Amino acid sequence: MITHTNPSNIHSQLGNDFFEKAIPATFPKHILRFRNDRVAKSLNFEKINDEKWINYFGKFNRFPGVEHYPLALKYHGHQFGHYNSELGDGRGFLLSQFLDKNNKLWDLGTKGSGQTSFSRGGDGRLTLKGAVREVLATEFLSSLGVLTSQTLSIIETGENLIRNDEPSPTRSAVLVRRSHSHIRIGTFQRLAHLNANESIEKLIIHINQNYFQSINNNASINIIVENFFLEVVKRIATMIGRITVSGFVHGVLNTDNFNVTGECFDYGPWRFLEFAEPNFTAAYFDYNQRYSFGKQPEAALWALTQLGHSLKLFIQEDKRIEILNQFSKFFNNSLSSHFSWRLGIKGMEIINVNKIMHKLLNISQKYKIDFALFFYNFYGGSDAVLEATGGIQGEKYKIDEFKEIINLLKETESLNSSQEKRIYFKDNYENLLINEVEFIWNRIDKYNDWTFLNKKIARIRKIGDLLGAKKLIDF
Repeated sequence: MITHTNPSNIHSQLGNDFFEKAIPATFPKHILRFRNDRVAKSLNFEKINDEKWINYFGKFNRFPGVEHYPLALKYHGHQFGHYNSELGDGRGFLLSQFLDKNNKLWDLGTKGSGQTSFSRGGDGRLTLKGAVREVLATEFLSSLGVLTSQTLSIIETGENLIRNDEPSPTRSAVLVRRSHSHIRIGTFQRLAHLNANESIEKLIIHINQNYFQSINNNASINIIVENFFLEVVKRIATMIGRITVSGFVHGVLNTDNFNVTGECFDYGPWRFLEFAEPNFTAAYFDYNQRYSFGKQPEAALWALTQLGHSLKLFIQEDKRIEILNQFSKFFNNSLSSHFSWRLGIKGMEIINVNKIMHKLLNISQKYKIDFALFFYNFYGGSDAVLEATGGIQGEKYKIDEFKEIINLLKETESLNSSQEKRIYFKDNYENLLINEVEFIWNRIDKYNDWTFLNKKIARIRKIGDLLGAKKLIDF
């Protein structure tokens, strides 16, 4: 039985300039494979039994109080630098919105829920492997303190799908994710492309009222838009700083894959790093390494520049440039604070964090210095140096090129709680490299064995609990 859910219909009130009606697919089977009760609890969903869960998130029955049909959102975007005016929700839709216990607004969006008018010949489906990969990415990023969409539900749907990038036929699924919004940079690009300036103004007021509530909507429209743009720059720069520290490569940072509220979302060919390789790419089709690990800040700034261009009738060029120039400050602040958080130390100065990151980017692959393991071995900063550099395992940290990092770490001050956590991290650390992801999927695909996925999620949640990720994000 559901109790005290608080649905909102605010996005549906924007009007048809922002979405089209979507008709959900019907599936031959509905097998519940994952339900995120940690996230469900914040929305008062935790008491929904599995049968009703499937009705809501697999058969798309409306929640009580939801007054609108599923909404296929309209947007354009640059894909690998090329403008595409034929985008939009092609295999998903905005299912509903809810206010959580703290009165924050959340979207529930689908993936693999069937064709829409934006499908462009696609089948509108999601592979089960794609769903498994997405829940792994969102769970691990959450544990590493990155603002991300949360995978709420995965339901296997009993269809055989043909894909060029997976052995086919392959199993199908529908996924539901929770995110603050699905309003993208590409949403504004579409409106600008259509010269729909009144709709741009309407959308910005909507975002400020519901997400950027510190912005004064009673000011002149130019000031409102400037403050909105600055807030988006800050949020996206902060997210990019955190994924950099996490060693995460998104893979496809097109403008339609950035939402303006600053969550990392829309997971395709992602990877986590083994070594800090600046040129490492996640997408096999990213031939020019446009979205490589080291170029993700550049990609984000480029996307934000396109957002600024979409707002040109509201913000003069010199002001847009002034706001975009804030990106570096926000990114470096995020990089510094998150680096310190992940190492369990009091705030390290930006200049020193940049020195360490620069050094790691240059020596990690050459000397096989595991990027994730570095943060576990040196958790606690100065308190961890002696133990981390001792014994056979510490030999890799004694090379001349690593001395500057050691000296900088010796100057840090550990947090009071770092000692007991370091004891745990000594024998328990997690990364999420491609071989492990493929192994987990292989067990599911060949043997229908979900234990390795469930155990992996439990272990990385434990890491998140120890790091204190909940203080940084909303589970």
